[in-house]
Amino acid sequence: MEGGPLLSKWWVEESKKFVPYLNVSAQLDDKPDQQVMNEYGLRGYPSFVFLDDSGVLLYGKEPYWRPDSPTSLKAGLSEVGELFQLRKLVKENPDDEVARARLTLIEGMLDPIHANIQAMDVASRVKGVPEQLVEKWTMARRETRFLIFFEPYRAAFRNKQPNREEKRLAAIQGCYKMWVEGEKIDPQTEYFRPFLVLSFDGALAASDAKVAQQCLAIYEDTYSVHDRFLKGMKSRLEKVTGTSEGGEVGSVGDRR
Repeated sequence: MEGGPLLSKWWVEESKKFVPYLNVSAQLDDKPDQQVMNEYGLRGYPSFVFLDDSGVLLYGKEPYWRPDSPTSLKAGLSEVGELFQLRKLVKENPDDEVARARLTLIEGMLDPIHANIQAMDVASRVKGVPEQLVEKWTMARRETRFLIFFEPYRAAFRNKQPNREEKRLAAIQGCYKMWVEGEKIDPQTEYFRPFLVLSFDGALAASDAKVAQQCLAIYEDTYSVHDRFLKGMKSRLEKVTGTSEGGEVGSVGDRR
């Protein structure tokens, strides 16, 4: 923030409520934290986020947040303040079922990779949990389920881990299962494209030409016939169906 707000009296006072950490990205091999941007999926410079002591991103990624005024910083603090108050409440009152349910839902949505969907489903049915929180979980449930196996797969390939093919197999199987069960994620989210491709690959692995054709048809409709991956997808489908372009791709009936 060009140094200005960071040196102001209001920033100094408000920063007593958290531990400020400044990460300067640089292409230095011996700099241990230069992958912070990638790790948290941050795209812009500068980026400002709140993390808890376990490294879970609590606030700041979406929407873009710039705490360059007292109002903006306090808005961010208020977003994470509720979570810490809830953690304290549960610690002091472990038998408070509503508080535990709220905490389960909030923490699960903040850290979907480690989320327990079954526990969150149970929490959403606890009487007394705010309706807004339940509605938010209902909207996020499918994406959370997807991220549980997608993020480990993406991290494995990004870091060239030796088990990356194992993670890929888990991802395509998971996406295919979601598709078959009717658990398709929202086309408006940033994850729809990888979900579609992984569902397609999962269908091919299961020799399910019908689902593969559905995925391919939606992919072509959504990303156009000129998409650079489309030709390869059609070629892979052809190997399963034995027909050119996997049959009448453009006429698949069920594209929902």
